[in-house]
Amino acid sequence: MNALKGTNGVRASSHYFSIKSDKRSEHFDMSTLHFHANFEIYYLLSGERNYFIQNRLYRISKGDLVFINPYDVHKTMVARVPEHERIVMYFQKELIGPHHRLLKDGCSPFCTGNPILSLDVHEQRIAEELFYKIMAEHKNRGKEYEVCIGALVLEFLIFALRCNEKRLNRPAEDVSPNHKKVLDIVRHIHDRFHERLSLDVLSKRFYMSPTYLSRVFKATIGFSLVEFITIVRIKEAQRLLRETDCKVIEISEDVGFDNFSHFGKSFKKITNCSPLQYRKRTRM
Repeated sequence: MNALKGTNGVRASSHYFSIKSDKRSEHFDMSTLHFHANFEIYYLLSGERNYFIQNRLYRISKGDLVFINPYDVHKTMVARVPEHERIVMYFQKELIGPHHRLLKDGCSPFCTGNPILSLDVHEQRIAEELFYKIMAEHKNRGKEYEVCIGALVLEFLIFALRCNEKRLNRPAEDVSPNHKKVLDIVRHIHDRFHERLSLDVLSKRFYMSPTYLSRVFKATIGFSLVEFITIVRIKEAQRLLRETDCKVIEISEDVGFDNFSHFGKSFKKITNCSPLQYRKRTRM
């Protein structure tokens, strides 16, 4: 197999596509939880990683594929050893035209509730060869390369769907009691983000001291409790701005902000635009 090299993201026709690979030997955690408008497929070529997605923590290892839906909050973190090599591909559904229905198929790893698909040795070879073909096509940019990339991504999605259909996904490994407690808090935040949430409120509900909860939460998630609550609320605000005609001030209240000015500043800090600018961009 030829060595896989990273490529920069480009717009293929009117939709975004990028694919890259890298190898790290030092300790590396994503600096923040984040989310984006693209579908993401993450493949671990070697090593181990912890992957936080929405409200669960997964341990992934060599040969695992991870499927991230648009706007899913996620973050990768170091596992037992820092060394790892990965491939990450981002795309929008328009890349595969009318076949984007496969993304919502009942057997699609994007829809089954477990975003981790563990491949056997034979399947790993197939996946890596498809990734190599996609990266080579993107690098060489031959005639109609955009069409070819779309066809190869479609082939990859069908391959993943068939692999997923053959087996139950591997369950997440057991995590420490502290991790379990934090994940319970994360689920509570996702369910109750519109309510009054604070360190004091949550520490009483989960029978933890505020200082201990704050420390364990940040150590597990890599983000402070307040910052995480804000991200969850802004993510829901983005959805409402895209899908409804509600006034911005109403959305601010609906997602749990009691101060409209604070909502505006928080929204811009996370998205780099105002709520009205975001609504306009997503409806163009």
